[in-house]
Parts: sequence; structure tokens; C-alpha cells
Amino acid sequence: MFKKGPINVLGLMSGTSMDGTDLAICSFFLDANGWKFELLDAKTIEYPTEWLQTLNGLMQGSAHDFAFANAALGRYYGNLISEFVAESKLKVELIGSHGHTIFHQPQLGFTSQIGDGAQIAAITGIDTVCDFRSKDVALGGQGAPLVPVGDAFLFSDYTACLNLGGIANISFNAENGRKAFDICPVNMALNKIALSQGLPFDMDGKLAAKGEVDHELLNTLNNLSFYSQTGPKSLGKEWFDNEFFPLIGLTDSIDENSACNLSRTLVEHIAIQLSNTFESIDKKGSVLVTGGGAFHQFLISRIAALSEWQIILPSTKIINYKEAIVFAFLATLNYFDSINIFNSATGALRDSIGGAIYKGR
Repeated sequence: MFKKGPINVLGLMSGTSMDGTDLAICSFFLDANGWKFELLDAKTIEYPTEWLQTLNGLMQGSAHDFAFANAALGRYYGNLISEFVAESKLKVELIGSHGHTIFHQPQLGFTSQIGDGAQIAAITGIDTVCDFRSKDVALGGQGAPLVPVGDAFLFSDYTACLNLGGIANISFNAENGRKAFDICPVNMALNKIALSQGLPFDMDGKLAAKGEVDHELLNTLNNLSFYSQTGPKSLGKEWFDNEFFPLIGLTDSIDENSACNLSRTLVEHIAIQLSNTFESIDKKGSVLVTGGGAFHQFLISRIAALSEWQIILPSTKIINYKEAIVFAFLATLNYFDSINIFNSATGALRDSIGGAIYKGR
């Protein structure tokens, strides 16, 4: 095996929970023992109120609204990146931008992550890889999850890797390749309940810990048809808005006691779905847990209580920035003309090299 790198790459990630834009500058290199990485610097920048309003309303906007937001968000990202790179005093040779998902309907043959890569490349002067999902969808895949490639090459010491972001997704090695799929909503739901109480999120799971389980609602959620589907599968905001969120009955006038009970019920639902997933993989194993949900102490305690698996929480930096690290890595693989999407995870016709490249010069 030959050496590639080291190369400094910036990864940008904006997840469905909309808690901010994650920026991570990483150094990657390939030697005889495989790919290695070092996280050099990282930062999360909260979305301004106007961008939160725009992104939340864009699914109902016009084609003009969508096109304008795509270009404007690209400029916003480009400026964030330029400022961060200047602050870090690091040389960045490549950018991998996930963008922000507005539409994800692979069953209809399309997915859309806005934040125009052309704008990013023009502002930063750095080669930019974006639109990672569309090629896989064109090949009949789900366009998700994409993180399993990073899990396989960068975090291979664990039975599985679990991300607790807006949506929980997992990846693991199987006989016929790396398998991965979305499991259930996490922060997309829990954060909405916290917001009803004037909180951006449920710090350490304190709301949920005070509540009681609504068993009728729990059974309704656990019986959603998505959970009985097999094979590669993914969730999007459309499914959450239309199928999941209406069931929980959250209103603007919900009182604290009801919010605590609702949060507790959702935590139990999430923990059950995760433990069921672990059980389907193996009786025992180790799982690396990252994403914002890893800080929800009550949720982590319920997952541990319902499963025999060893729950491993890495450093705070890895918890917060693993997805940004992986999209930097996917851009690196694209740059070196290497496979960066596994069809074993997405269900596409074949493995592929995903991402559109905009040159910085």
C-alpha cells in the first residue's frame, strides 16, 4: 500500500437538529497500516435567528426561495470557513461540505443539501467537494448513511459506531460489507420538547429524568412501520414532520410536567429502538457513541440499562465533530479518486465516488 498525504482538509457539517455549523480541520494520511487522522482544530457556530427561520420554512417556500437560499447559504458558509481558517493559522488544501439537508426523498429519486459549493470555493479559494448524496441516489441508493466509510477506515476498533444527532444512525461490519441505516429520531424530537420550555436542549436529560413514561404513546411510536423495514433505510425531515411528530402531541402551551413526561417517553422509545438494533447485530459488543445525544446522560443510562453492549463515549471533541471529520475524509477520498460510498450501507447498485468538485482557482 502506498502513502497518500498528509493533507489538511476542512469538514463542514450541518445536521437536522440545526444546533449549528460544525467546522473541523483534520490532517489525513495513508500508510501501510491504513488511513490515519489528526483533528487539528474545530469550532461550532450557532445559526443566526434569521437562518434558523429560513431553513425551517424552506420546504414550504418557492423555487425562487430555494435557489436564493442555496446561494446565500453557500456564501455564509464560505465566509465562516475563511474566518475560521484565518483564526486557526492552518493551511487548508481541501474542503468537504455536507451542506444542510432540505429535501431527502430517495424513494422518489432525489435529495437536496443546500449551501452552494461554488460559492464556498469562490470565497475561500479552496477546492470544495459538496453534494455527496446525489450520486448514490442516482444509483438507486438511499444517499445515506455516508458516515460508515469513515467508521470503517477511521474508527474500526468498535463493533459498531452510533451517531445520536437529529436522527440516530448506526454502522457495523457484516459478512457482506459495512452495513448502516437510520434508526429513529433523537435530537429532532427531544430538542423540540426542550424548546417548549424555553431551553435549547435538555441539559444532561434533566427534563426526561423527572418524567414518567406514557405507555400508550410509547407503544404507538414503537409500532411505526419504519421500524419493521429491513435493509438500507433512511429518515428525513419529511417523515419526521408527517409521520412521527404529529403523534407526540406537542403544543406551545404544554406545561413542564407534561413536557417532562413526553421527554421521558421519547427517551424510552429511543433506548428501545437502539437496544433492538444492537440485539439484531450481536448479543454483546462495543459501540462508539457520538453526536449531541451522547451528552444526554439520562438517555445514555437508559440505553445501557436495556442493552448488554458496552457503551463507549470518546473525547468531547470526537463526540462533537465526528461527522465533520468524516465529511472531510469523504472529500479526501474523492480528491484521491477513491471509493467513498459503500452500497452495502445505502442499497445502491454499486459503490461509488460521491461529491461534486468546485475548484478554488
